[in-house]
Amino acid sequence: MHISAQVLKVIITIARCGSFAAAAEELHKVPTALSYTVHKLESELELKLFERLGKQLELTEAGHYFIKKGQMILSELDELQFATQRIASGVETRLNITLNNIISLRPLYTLLTESERHFPHTEIHIAIDVHDGVWDALLDKRADIAIGAPNQVALPGEICCLEMATVEWLFAIAPDHPLTALTRPLRADDLRRYPAICIQDTSVKLEPKVAWQLRGQKAIVAPDYPAKIAMHLNGLGIGFLPSHLCQHFIDDGRLVRLMVEESKQPTPLFLAWQQRSPRPCYSWWLQQLKLPEVQQGFYTTLC
Repeated sequence: MHISAQVLKVIITIARCGSFAAAAEELHKVPTALSYTVHKLESELELKLFERLGKQLELTEAGHYFIKKGQMILSELDELQFATQRIASGVETRLNITLNNIISLRPLYTLLTESERHFPHTEIHIAIDVHDGVWDALLDKRADIAIGAPNQVALPGEICCLEMATVEWLFAIAPDHPLTALTRPLRADDLRRYPAICIQDTSVKLEPKVAWQLRGQKAIVAPDYPAKIAMHLNGLGIGFLPSHLCQHFIDDGRLVRLMVEESKQPTPLFLAWQQRSPRPCYSWWLQQLKLPEVQQGFYTTLC
């Protein structure tokens, strides 16, 4: 016997009702037809799904497993139908968004709540990338939308972008670091003696870049900005930090800003996206991410 969706529904109904008579009444069939369906299925599977206790039926251990998996299969079949219909009508099943690791996720929380309300059947996948890894994700089509892509690169025709803001960089280190004893702007020879705290570029196809490290200088590679800032606070190394992430540490004295002869240049950030035919969820997210009040929220603390 082919185990069809109809057969699964019959077996599940019989198990729930506990007898052929009750299930037959619900399914508008005669009890003998249901009994035949169960008997034929059990014969072909060479096992018992039910124990007969008079007119009552109880599931065997194998029956319990069959019912559990059968319910899952029916649910997946329903989802297959609905998902296919949604795709045919233009509703996306998935939207991929990547963010530069120097900006905050905070504005996304409200947008995710609203997106779930408007597009409950679209999965939103959010990733964090570093340096040119943001562009790499977009160019390699791992992302549909990139937030905070740094320093506009040469773009193919299918990629669009809009400048968001410019990030300023401050050389900020622990107040008890030896470099704080120097009263003049710091030279490369002063800095090279101490480890540069870096975060590794996540580019896969583009050539990875190093945000700041002098030739011959040792690196400590941090996994993210919270870790990098913690390393600065603990005097483990030196480097530049985005002003919007470190200014409050400078204000309360936990970090000290020093001048350097060759400062890190400001970094313009861009909202970039794949140019595609209009899709409901994709278009809605782009519209929201272009709003000035939303973009402003990306330049706060990282959490």
